[in-house]
Amino acid sequence: MTEKQMVSAKIGGKTYERLDSYADREEISRSQAIDRMLKQGLDVEESDMRLVPVQTDGGTKIENRLDSVQEELREQNQHQNYLNRTLAVTVLWFVVYFTLGLSPVWTAITGVPLVAVLTYLVYKEWS
Repeated sequence: MTEKQMVSAKIGGKTYERLDSYADREEISRSQAIDRMLKQGLDVEESDMRLVPVQTDGGTKIENRLDSVQEELREQNQHQNYLNRTLAVTVLWFVVYFTLGLSPVWTAITGVPLVAVLTYLVYKEWS
């Protein structure tokens, strides 16, 4: 029996999921799947059979870029939702203001704190 050596590597999350899925499909252990993939990869890399350049980073650059774009989109969506809620509160205040015909005193008592709180929340959200 051939002596086996331990190899350690970090791989992207999606590559890890693909590896586990492959091992499950083939009904082998993750270690056996890694061994098989390394042998096949080395065979291809060392042969003249490679007609098309192979991306050897396992897609991690693309994977990482996709993850960062998805995170940016989530943040933009959160900001947009926050701004929509802020606009709704502001419009509601104006409707109440004009419907009830608030006096300047009530305008100062309700409007000034509302503007201050909304300004603070917008600043906090975007910083």
